[in-house]
Amino acid sequence: MQESEVHYIFEKISSLRVGVIGDFAVDFYYDLQKKTGEISLETRREVWWGRQPRTSLGAAGNVVQNLAALGVGTLKVFGAVGRDVYGREMLHLMQKLGVDTAGIRIQDEGWETCAYTKPLHQGTELNRVDFGTHNLLSKEGFEKILKSLKAQMAHLDILIINQQFASPLITQERVELLNTLATVYPQVYILADMRTYGLALRGMTLKVNTEEMGRLLEVAGHESWTTDECTFYGHQLSDHVQGPVLITRGEQGMQYVHASGVHQSAALTLEGELDTVGAGDTSVAAFAACAGARVPVLETLALANLAAAVTVQKINQTGTATRDEIIELIRTV
Repeated sequence: MQESEVHYIFEKISSLRVGVIGDFAVDFYYDLQKKTGEISLETRREVWWGRQPRTSLGAAGNVVQNLAALGVGTLKVFGAVGRDVYGREMLHLMQKLGVDTAGIRIQDEGWETCAYTKPLHQGTELNRVDFGTHNLLSKEGFEKILKSLKAQMAHLDILIINQQFASPLITQERVELLNTLATVYPQVYILADMRTYGLALRGMTLKVNTEEMGRLLEVAGHESWTTDECTFYGHQLSDHVQGPVLITRGEQGMQYVHASGVHQSAALTLEGELDTVGAGDTSVAAFAACAGARVPVLETLALANLAAAVTVQKINQTGTATRDEIIELIRTV
């Protein structure tokens, strides 16, 4: 892919209006020192020291973060947060990016903002402590979020749906409501990244990795699937959801399967330590932005691969890929 092509794509996506609905989280990293020699007077246990606390948007929020890094002009979010420290931090991080947060509904007591807390000890991530991943949103709570989305659909070019929590904002029944909404606004390009309820989608693009595709189709052996096998199962999934399927395959690149064919793009060969956290979100953001801007599929896949290659080289952080980083990578490959 030529640098001039990428500049042209960036120019096209800069005027896009993108909405994101789904499971938003805060990623909270900090460095942990266990051997301190300091004993707590209250518990008589050794005190551990934390250093360099840092937060970023995670889950659906990382999709937003990546869209902003790619220079998308208008971003609107639709979801739920709690009245807690992580909820305040999430809104702060979004507003710092210039995101329209009017569609984020603050929930009453009993709802915890999702946060993934990730202590790092001597460069290794320890047991993650999660908050809020098992919230249950009431029917009334979702109806308010859906009402906000409906009010904005006519003003969007792209909608991205994200579902990854064990108790997600978007349940199977709520997917069906979004299916109906999609038929009312066919001009809006919709891409869904759903860990659990992808089979309920109709008429929109579904993004999966091979593990997710195997689980949805109840087929084993995804670790060793060939390109032809991915194409075969991709067509099965595409037929079921009545829409295209974007398959991310890690080191094997990406495939885009639809009723009239298949397109694929090889991943870049990278050396050194890699961290896949956030790479899927980067791929979703880049692919959706390009597809919504009517960039041809092969160029869309190529840019999504470039963006993912930037992200996986960022260690112990929620990865994003900026325009400048993508351009710099093109110059070195």
